[in-house]
Amino acid sequence: MRVLTSALFAGALAVCSFSALPDSAHAQRVSKLTGKALGQMCTSKNGQKLCNAYLTGILDSEVWSRDYAVFNKDAAPVAFCVAPQKTMSQIRDTVVSWLKGNNDALSQPAGKAVYRALHETYPCGAKVKTNTPSAKGEMSK
Repeated sequence: MRVLTSALFAGALAVCSFSALPDSAHAQRVSKLTGKALGQMCTSKNGQKLCNAYLTGILDSEVWSRDYAVFNKDAAPVAFCVAPQKTMSQIRDTVVSWLKGNNDALSQPAGKAVYRALHETYPCGAKVKTNTPSAKGEMSK
């Protein structure tokens, strides 16, 4: 089992190699993983842990970027608000279902497809609360 997990991890790293976006004043590195490849990973019994890790990274980055924006008095928009009680299985199933209904997202970068899926499925209300430790204390040190 450990060999299989190591092989899956190595494969995911190979699939998730990064490249720069051209023609952008603020180019950022974007994974070459497509929505289609993510959907296949998320529906494969052996790929679900990697899928969960990928989705967790996106969920965490949205929460922490929001906290960072508040700390810096920045009015950064909030893309989605997933309730803390949602399980990774529920979130994964939501993203997979959304991908099945949005064929255009299959050729897009997986991160973009996930943001679209989560934005449409878990829109934010006027007030957003997170279950994160206080970022203020950590950032002011």
